[in-house]
Amino acid sequence: MTVTNRRYHRGHLPTSGHFQPPASSTSSHALATVNSSNSSNSGNTTNTLDSNGEEDSSTMFTPFPKHVPYPNVEQSSELMNELLLFCFTILASATQFLHLYRSVWWLPNSYNRQAVNFYLIDWDLAIFIDIMASRRLLYCCILKFIDANCPEAYVDVSKKAAKYTFLAFVVVSFVVCGAQIYQKASYIHLFVLSYPLVLYLMIFGLNLEQFLRTIVDTEPNCINGMPLHSCSSNPNSIRTEIDALKTDFNSRCKQVIFTSLLNAYYAGFVPCVLASKHLYYNNFWTTQHLACVFVGGFTMCVTYCFPMRYCDVFHRAALHLGQWHRVNNRSNSVPAYTWSKTNIYPHGTYVRHMGEVYRSVGYCTSAIPANSSHYRFYAIFSYHVVIYMSLFAVQMLLIVLQLVIFALTPEWQNVLSVGFLLLTNFFTLFRIARDYFIARRIYASEPLYLGMKLQ
Repeated sequence: MTVTNRRYHRGHLPTSGHFQPPASSTSSHALATVNSSNSSNSGNTTNTLDSNGEEDSSTMFTPFPKHVPYPNVEQSSELMNELLLFCFTILASATQFLHLYRSVWWLPNSYNRQAVNFYLIDWDLAIFIDIMASRRLLYCCILKFIDANCPEAYVDVSKKAAKYTFLAFVVVSFVVCGAQIYQKASYIHLFVLSYPLVLYLMIFGLNLEQFLRTIVDTEPNCINGMPLHSCSSNPNSIRTEIDALKTDFNSRCKQVIFTSLLNAYYAGFVPCVLASKHLYYNNFWTTQHLACVFVGGFTMCVTYCFPMRYCDVFHRAALHLGQWHRVNNRSNSVPAYTWSKTNIYPHGTYVRHMGEVYRSVGYCTSAIPANSSHYRFYAIFSYHVVIYMSLFAVQMLLIVLQLVIFALTPEWQNVLSVGFLLLTNFFTLFRIARDYFIARRIYASEPLYLGMKLQ
């Protein structure tokens, strides 16, 4: 990722006159730069006010942000991440079946010598859940095999053929399992099994790639699921990049929510709903297992879809975007420029837009005043370490809760259930903590790169 060596760049304004910004509207760093430029060109520098009391700037120099180098932290591959999600889902499903069909084999007069009543399990349902949980892992393996063995000229055609062939296989498997389940139950069971698929069509439409892969390149500026950042001095290009990043971010958010809900639904909810009505099981343990599977799967998907290098791209874009804060004083006593979409404004600049006065609070600001999406983008990603700090707190709370349950439970199936989930949650906690502490250490020195401490 290229980092420019230019410290300042010229706004897109005509160069017929000169301007000296007032002390109240710029930082001392930007003010010194403008003053030095003006003194070298003209001894008499004036500010012109229009009929509304607004300054008409003819030349403006805006600081160009320098980005903190981010280290090359090793990230898990797509295949490894899909394998972890698959193992987590299968493990959660198996332990939920254990809650439902455990036996009392240790009693002296028990007729069952097995720890689980396997004859009560609906194996067609188990196969359906396995296919649903493994679809992305199998498809990822197919793509890796094509990349490694197929000639480059036929890679795209082979991947497209493999996608539709594999999708047909998955659909046929679902139909066969559903037919077997319907013969033993009723149409209500089919509705329960197919409900997430209907929800998928409502969220993603007919986009089949989202069903087979967790991360999909939604924009042309993405390479292998990672968006690119360009240090542009054109405000229109900056806002276009922000729109592309927002589209990719929203797509990943929908994917995180859908994937975590889908895994919890099939691994924890469906086995309970489709169990025999004559089966007795502990509602507390099945419910808390479902909740822990959802939260654990959610944090795992977030760390997979939003690694710190991905968030660093958004942070760099946010530095170029900046943010406007509305000023309550609308009088003409505040020196302000008329906001222009072709300008990038330095920190502390006042502008008028649609009858309101705004102040730039970013290092440089190219955002549109009163644009709520630009405001939220800068608020979230100007210091995005808070996101991982919150995720770290949620994961720690989940693990502490599971440790308490693990210490208080006396039953063997509950010990296995909580213990297996703890192993996966500890691994997720390690990934979150590693990214959080690295990012916090790196961005602590960012004000030195920017050359100023923004208020």
